[in-house]
Amino acid sequence: MADFVARLGSRASVPDEVRSAYGIEEYVSLLSGGAGPPVDLRRGRLAPDALLAVLRAMAQPPSAELNKARLAAQAGIPATTVAPYIDALVDLGLVRLVPGARTTVAKRAVARPRAVFDDPGLARQLAGESAFALTGLGARVRLAPYLEGIVAAELLRQQSTSEVEFGVTHLRERNGLEVDLLLELPDDTVYGIEVRTAAGFRPHQFRNLEALAVRAGSRFRGGIVLNTASVGFKYRPGLWGLPISALWDWEAGSSLG
Repeated sequence: MADFVARLGSRASVPDEVRSAYGIEEYVSLLSGGAGPPVDLRRGRLAPDALLAVLRAMAQPPSAELNKARLAAQAGIPATTVAPYIDALVDLGLVRLVPGARTTVAKRAVARPRAVFDDPGLARQLAGESAFALTGLGARVRLAPYLEGIVAAELLRQQSTSEVEFGVTHLRERNGLEVDLLLELPDDTVYGIEVRTAAGFRPHQFRNLEALAVRAGSRFRGGIVLNTASVGFKYRPGLWGLPISALWDWEAGSSLG
């Protein structure tokens, strides 16, 4: 059973021992299995067509902050009626909400949650994205939210089985600091996670994590850039790069020293 957060806390390994056979094409292949929404979308008095329309709006783009006015406009329903539809999609297990950061490390954080598809492949199906659109020239901007969705969904799944208790949140502050995901531990310490499409690690990918480390001080457990690289990387103490696939395929013996 994968336990990514427990492995982050291990002192028995180094990141450049982590290897991955995944590249862009393999990650996109993870998005090919969307089974489609349930045939029966009847939920009380909610209109099934409107419920599907809200779900489609959440996929364009996926893994975005929950903007009820935008969703209502795209779905063609009044903004005052959209909240029960969102609640129904969460109840159906199609969408999960990643709350804004709750840790005291955050300053003036935006509380609006991000909507993450439990099956990122369903998001791709609803958005009508082809494999070429996500792998071809200039596709990184389109691929990025899908990779973020894969990461967020996997971390949310691991919460119930991990040896380490943690919350999954995201950080966007009104002063400009943004971190894709935070792993918040009960002692108010945090890991920061950035998700990138690149196949290599560069200093600019760690910039927001460095800012978070300065802000958090002793409450900063570490920062990780997850991307499509084939091997892990130690940027400096407390800041590492790992393949996205390390979330579910991290061999015993690899560690973060």
